[in-house]
Formats: sequence, C-alpha cells, structure tokens
Amino acid sequence: MSQKIITTHHSADRAQLAFYVETLLADARADFDAESRSMTCSQTIAVYTKDNLEQFKDFWGGARSDGSTNAQSVLKALEKHPTPWRCSPAPADLAFAEFERRFPNFSEPIGDMRRAAALASLGAGRPLTLSPMLLDGPPGIGKSRFASELASLLGVPMRSFSMAVSSAAFSLGGLNPQYASGGPGLLVRSVADLGVPDPVIVVDEIDKAQRNGNSDPTSPLLELFEMGTAARFIDEGLMMPLNLSGIRWVCTCNDAEQIDDPLRSRLVHYQIPAPTPEQMRVLASTTYRDVIASGDLSSHFDPDLPEHVRDELVELVPRDLARVIRTALGAAAIDRRSTLRLSDLPSTRKAGRPRIGFC
Repeated sequence: MSQKIITTHHSADRAQLAFYVETLLADARADFDAESRSMTCSQTIAVYTKDNLEQFKDFWGGARSDGSTNAQSVLKALEKHPTPWRCSPAPADLAFAEFERRFPNFSEPIGDMRRAAALASLGAGRPLTLSPMLLDGPPGIGKSRFASELASLLGVPMRSFSMAVSSAAFSLGGLNPQYASGGPGLLVRSVADLGVPDPVIVVDEIDKAQRNGNSDPTSPLLELFEMGTAARFIDEGLMMPLNLSGIRWVCTCNDAEQIDDPLRSRLVHYQIPAPTPEQMRVLASTTYRDVIASGDLSSHFDPDLPEHVRDELVELVPRDLARVIRTALGAAAIDRRSTLRLSDLPSTRKAGRPRIGFC
C-alpha cells in the first residue's frame, strides 16, 4: 500500500474521517484486486489479503468507538483463518440422486445442481458454483429443511437470516463504525467466524422484507448475488474488501411477486410444488427412519413405518412429519410396543381446517 493512514480520534470531524476512509479504500481495492487474482484458483478463494488486513487493523485500532471495536473483533476473527480458504469439493452424482429421493418435490433445483456438479467434476478439485436460488412455495413444504440438508450434502456450514424481522440494510451490510452502534453486519461476522469461503447462506422469507423510504434490508444482496461485485464486497462497518463470491445463496418466499424486480432478476426462481400423495408417503417413510436413527431408537422400533400409518400421514405438510412421528413413537413407547398404530398419531387437523392442496 502506497501510504500510511493516520487514524483519527474524537476530535476529528466526520468529513476528515470520510477522507481517510476513502483514501484507505482506494489503496485497499487496488491491493485486493491484484492479490486476489494471483491467489484465487480452482480450489481456493482469497477472501481477504494480508496487506489489507494489516492496514485496517492499524486504522481501526486507533479509533475510539464501539463501532471500531466491533470492526477490530471481526479482523481478529479473520486473522485466525489465514487466506486463501479451501473450497468444498462437488458431491458425487449418487449423493444428488439420494438427495432428490429425500426431497422429491425439489427435483428442479436439484437437477440444476446435479448438472453444475457434473461440470465441476470435469476439472480436478474444481469447486461447485451455484447460482443464487429462490425457493417459492406455500409454508410447510420443506424449504428450510431443504436448505439445511443442502449444506450437509455440500459439507459446509449454514447460516440463516430472516428478512421478516430485519428492518435495515446494516443488519446484513454493516453500519459505518463512526456511529456508536456501527460495525460489520451479520453476514461478514458469520463468514469471519466460520472461516469457510462457500457456506450456505439462507435468506428466509425474503418477500417479507420491511422496506421504507430510508432503508431496504435487501439492498446489500444486489451486490452479493452478482459474482463480480461479490468478489470485492465492502461491508459498511468494516470497509475492507472481501471476496464473498463463493457463498451459496438460498432464498425462500411464499410470494415472489412481493420481491423487487432488480433483486428477483438476480435469482434463479424455482416454484416448489406441494408434495403429491405418493411423494408424501415416501417422505413419511424417510422421516420415520431419520427420527429412529437420530434418536438411536433402532433397537426399540420396527425399521419401517407401517403402510396404514404412512397413508394417514399424507394429510400433513412435510414440516409437521417429524413432530407427529416423534409423538406417535412416544405413545408406542408407553405401551412398550415396537410397531406404530393409527391410535398413536396425535390429532393433526382442527375442525374445519382444509387438507394440504396436492399437485
């Protein structure tokens, strides 16, 4: 970096601080672009550069505010994970086939991911590149669970942000540390803590973002959903460029029409249908085996769900399956039985409540 930036204290006005920050950013962008081009390869991502990290440690280390303290803590977290960071390998095709068996109504996004993985497998160690996706469908059909198990399939951690409770852009994109409550946003803090370049980040209920004339909590996503701008993303509370292009984005919604066109155009839109009755039978059997395995209950209950019990569960939505099955297993355990009966199932429908609409 060509020059040393002198940090400012409370006596400096905001205009002077802004000048210092802009000067630092200009040099940081140049250093970041040069080093990230040389360090980014098919198997790793240079999330930050060492020179930038040292310069911003010096810069925020001399400031005196809660916001600068927050920035310093993120820089320390980044330093624990020296760059570049290794990407996760693409899963085998058989893993995607099993994934689709578990989520039969998500065949369209799984098919696209399967094709992307096949391309990635043509180059040794080439990471799996996924376009930001929008899962659009009624509540309870398994969108959140799909995202969680996708992270497990890819072998990466997952973080979830709910837009229904976010009212400002700085919750994701940070707030200038000159403000008392400033500092890096949730996304950068999560990435710094994880030390992984390609986690699954879920933006839940993106259609319920609370926008007003002064703030839009989705505005940072316009940059983050584009690979070019995500590769040099600047959180307002950190100011240091970071390469976040490896993040796998999964957004969920119930009504895509409520999402602004510029944001929606950056997402691959998947209309997820409610499971058919036959798919619900498969899901019920799979969920039963999952509950047995996760609870270490295989020595106490039958390995498979009885057909007549399974058929009764087609009335549910996927979200409720595990809860209902656990309740039924508890009832069977009281009677010291290994086989579930219809009488073990709790009442799953209130009077007058319509059944799920099947495709």
